[in-house]
Amino acid sequence: MKKAVLLLLFACAAPPREVRQEPTPPPAKEAPPAPAPVVEENVAVEYRPQSEGKTLLEVASPAGARVDVREGQALVGRDIAPMAIRAEGDHWYAVAARLPSGEQREAKVQARAGEIASVRFAESTPKGPEPMSRDEFKKFVQAVDEEAGDAAKLALIKSAAAHDWFTAAMAGVIIDHLVHRENKLAVVPLLKDRILDRENAFWLYQHFTYREDKAKVQEMLEH
Repeated sequence: MKKAVLLLLFACAAPPREVRQEPTPPPAKEAPPAPAPVVEENVAVEYRPQSEGKTLLEVASPAGARVDVREGQALVGRDIAPMAIRAEGDHWYAVAARLPSGEQREAKVQARAGEIASVRFAESTPKGPEPMSRDEFKKFVQAVDEEAGDAAKLALIKSAAAHDWFTAAMAGVIIDHLVHRENKLAVVPLLKDRILDRENAFWLYQHFTYREDKAKVQEMLEH
């Protein structure tokens, strides 16, 4: 009787539950390391989050720089700093800038998804006064030629000498664009302190015909 009861209880017992094993989740991928800020002699690149999740590359300074941004050979942006363009995460870009001073700068910059890659170029320490560029001097001489009479030409030369610099060769050209010998002599004191290569100032003598004029030029240059 006891045996029959045990068999009945065993038959009515619930079948064993199958234990399901949850699949082991794959290990989380590590995020690629953020590009470190780049600080070189004339360029700094910093990264910061973009509030809308966009990927941007900006050139923040100096203001007024003319900027070209290329990916490989393709031009993807051209503007005046400060400027910014949309970029692709983890792509590399070549950033070239012509600064207001005329200096050229280049940097290779990696964009970071959802961040702003901010580029700042530095201008070199001023090197001191420089003479007029070739184009500027050509325009200046043309303006002198367009003035009617030596008096007006001298006034224009005096105005330019207040803020511009010249080479000795430029000063000689200016002398040649005046007509009367006394006015040619009058140019020398206007320009002598604005000539950067004073060691070459003796070349001004050849722009005068008379010996007494050459002597006067020598005296002016020595005082």
